[in-house]
Amino acid sequence: MRIAFCIRPGYDNPLGGDAIQMLKTKEYLEKYFMIKIDIVTRTNEISIEHKIVHVFNFSTYKNSVEFIRKAKSLKIPVVSSSIFWDYTFDSTKKLFFLLSKKPYLEEKEILKYKRIMNYVGLFSPRPLGVSRVFRKKAKWMFENSDIVAPNSEEEGELLLKWINKKKSDKIRVVYNATDIANNLYDLDITENEILAKYNLPQNYILQVGRIEYCKNQLNLVAALMKENKIPIVFVGKIVDDKYFDKLNKLAQKRGNVFFINAVPYSEIRAFYKFAKLHVLLSLRESPGLVSIEALANNCPIVISDKRFLPLNTYFSNQPYVANPLDITEIEKVVLDAYKHGKTSSFDFQQFSWTNVANQTFNIYQELLMHEINQKNE
Repeated sequence: MRIAFCIRPGYDNPLGGDAIQMLKTKEYLEKYFMIKIDIVTRTNEISIEHKIVHVFNFSTYKNSVEFIRKAKSLKIPVVSSSIFWDYTFDSTKKLFFLLSKKPYLEEKEILKYKRIMNYVGLFSPRPLGVSRVFRKKAKWMFENSDIVAPNSEEEGELLLKWINKKKSDKIRVVYNATDIANNLYDLDITENEILAKYNLPQNYILQVGRIEYCKNQLNLVAALMKENKIPIVFVGKIVDDKYFDKLNKLAQKRGNVFFINAVPYSEIRAFYKFAKLHVLLSLRESPGLVSIEALANNCPIVISDKRFLPLNTYFSNQPYVANPLDITEIEKVVLDAYKHGKTSSFDFQQFSWTNVANQTFNIYQELLMHEINQKNE
């Protein structure tokens, strides 16, 4: 069986969450099933040889719409991984930089900016996540997909609400996942070696991820301004220079904050393993793979509340959840986690790429059986 995996051009520079999900799904489907998968970035690469077209990411709608349109013209069934969440908090970035006098994100202000951006979205195609144009395109993509595969029930519910649909029988949840195989083996680098290599102190708080507004590193630094004996380590590429300038000024004022632009993938485990705590106060995650990776390495996590990620599906029993827009609450939760370091059980088999491949293959079987039944009628 030959399948087209359709994704935006330039998906691999840099790799985003949609690309990682696509590549890992491809790897494990081809590993366990008799499937040949072609990565497609242009519509002319889709052909009648493909039994199914699988489209990744509704937010890159200019590409995704064309992929779906081409598939429908060839009468090929379409599966869409929507990779959708509430973008409205993230959309407040410009107003925050323009209007806010605070060096961090405060809920009262951000909710005000959010209301403004929702109104702007009625008349403007930008920002994408709140625009009427995107809502219209998302509805078209949903209606023209045979099956839509969100990463959680919460994502499916948000998507239906966004496109003004009460319910649908075409949703099939396919989890996101992380590699845990390497955790079966010992690290080939010691704590002293990793700390010396990057000139870091012990007992640091870690955040892995891109340096950008959505990841909300500002509020972690702001919340721990008075607790500057605790080291904070950010590992990730700077993708927003303006945001980094603001973050760096706050970090310098606090002190004991370290930025590491990139590390070899083989060393990421070491950063988790030797961290006291991993904190992700993101404004939008589905679900936040770095949090799962931290848990896989026995590192306690602090995460945002259910407005910002599919908490019930992935992290319902995790003890440290904070409002990422409340500095006082962040400080309390982070210090509690730093002191006590509790972790709860996590079903790594359920949220593994092997299970993702099984869930995805079941969808393909369902679609192909439907096609066969239609032809026999």
